[in-house]
Amino acid sequence: MRVRSRKLIVMGLNNLKKIAVNIKRHYLSPDERPWVIGFSGGKDSTCLLQMVFQVLANIPPKKRKRFVYVLSSDTLLEPPNISKYLYKTVAQIEKSAHSLNLPIQTEVVKPTLNDAFFIRLIGYGYPAPNKWFRWCTDRLKIRPANRFIKSKISLHGSVILLLGSRRAESPERAKSIKKHYKDDAEDFSPHTSLANAYVFSPIKDMKTDEIWTYLLQTPCPWGGDNSELVAMYKDANSGECPLVVDDSTPPCGNSRFGCWVCTVVERDRSMEGFVEAGYENYEYLLEFRNWLHELRDNEQMREKKKRNGADGLGPFRLEVRREILNRLLNIQKLVGEELISNREIGEIKKIWISDNLSILRRVSLKNDSGMEETRDNITFSCGM
Repeated sequence: MRVRSRKLIVMGLNNLKKIAVNIKRHYLSPDERPWVIGFSGGKDSTCLLQMVFQVLANIPPKKRKRFVYVLSSDTLLEPPNISKYLYKTVAQIEKSAHSLNLPIQTEVVKPTLNDAFFIRLIGYGYPAPNKWFRWCTDRLKIRPANRFIKSKISLHGSVILLLGSRRAESPERAKSIKKHYKDDAEDFSPHTSLANAYVFSPIKDMKTDEIWTYLLQTPCPWGGDNSELVAMYKDANSGECPLVVDDSTPPCGNSRFGCWVCTVVERDRSMEGFVEAGYENYEYLLEFRNWLHELRDNEQMREKKKRNGADGLGPFRLEVRREILNRLLNIQKLVGEELISNREIGEIKKIWISDNLSILRRVSLKNDSGMEETRDNITFSCGM
């Protein structure tokens, strides 16, 4: 058994050397299109970024001509410990790259105010997402990342997008890789939805044990030893939610570090894991998420018409949206972390006022036509 383990380690190291050589070969090629590395802070993207970082550090400064952007996504909904870890790590990467004179720049993208989750849920009354109406992924992840990538395409004409995707990660991820790579011999493949963007997944054939062997035995080039990353995986019994640039990526709440309020999955096992690991305040977040999951399917909480006036279940009623906000603000106090910003609350109030005026206009029209209206008027106290 011990001999077999040694063989596996040797095989893994040989595989890692091949990957590093391949990364270096492409970096030094005459093609100087910039690289955009998707970095979520999880094991796979950390492994990929460490490899690229080390390759660049070992290349003579005069040959470091290709610029590398490290792109991370903040949905504004990550569990507080994950969010803090990501921002701390990104800052370390930026500082270390600068000190080593590496052509690396970090960028953390966020959704626009109008696309923010609570603006849509509480402001406009969107029902909490499910697998049939997964309106969150595009607004929170795809659009912010694609805006950044498109800006670099406009500047440079084309970019190479490096992702830490692996076939062994899940059947869904294997399908996504197959979608990008029609030929296994290819290193680059045209992105399925972004013109002039090409996908490069250097670690796509690595096994999970190879990833962990590398992370545990290789010092992190921007400092530390990945022990905090290992601890988070142990606490959550999960993986990371990768950078998302198309809609082929599965939801993250089931077995990954994802949005703490994710209702696409039946159970958020990563949040349950954090609670069991001692993050007692996260129980409030989990209870709120579970309540939203139940609320979504209660037809009495929804308008009878859609926002465009068509018949059918519409958004949450205004009084329901007010209850959601009140609960969220109360949980925010209990957790001691900002879950919704004052800017978001201000925008929500504006949307509510607009929606309330629309309701009042409908009431007036009904009364003028002699029809009785029994709907209660809506107030906007919310302690604001």
